[in-house]
Amino acid sequence: MELKEMTIRELEELIAEAGKVLAEKKRSESKEFTFEFSATSDPRKGKPYVARLYWQDGKLQRDFYDLNRQWGKKEITVSGTYTAKAGDIIEQRIGGSWKNDYRAWYLVTEDGEQVKVADIDNSNEKARVTEYLQGKIKAEELING
Repeated sequence: MELKEMTIRELEELIAEAGKVLAEKKRSESKEFTFEFSATSDPRKGKPYVARLYWQDGKLQRDFYDLNRQWGKKEITVSGTYTAKAGDIIEQRIGGSWKNDYRAWYLVTEDGEQVKVADIDNSNEKARVTEYLQGKIKAEELING
């Protein structure tokens, strides 16, 4: 079908699908980096974890990394290494309290660094990360606000 013959809705769907394909191709071709993680917390207040965030089927999804877990009396330590590619959004939970959840979202840069782009309590930052995962904004726009 020729582009000029497509309806506005068909064109928007095509652009959205092309954005997803482009993002996945960029991710598959980008460099992979290894990171260390270690956090200890009271499991009743939130177990530590690391997950890669991605957008699929109109929702934010998580792909959890399988890290080592050591249980103690009223505490758990989660530690290990994980790999992520440039452009990935990584969620880290280091624990929690009775009132708060200590989580943040990080962007993996082309240099292999993790830049904090959202605190779990900041809805504006989380909305911008969601836009990034949907392909609406670029990494530079996410970092620079």
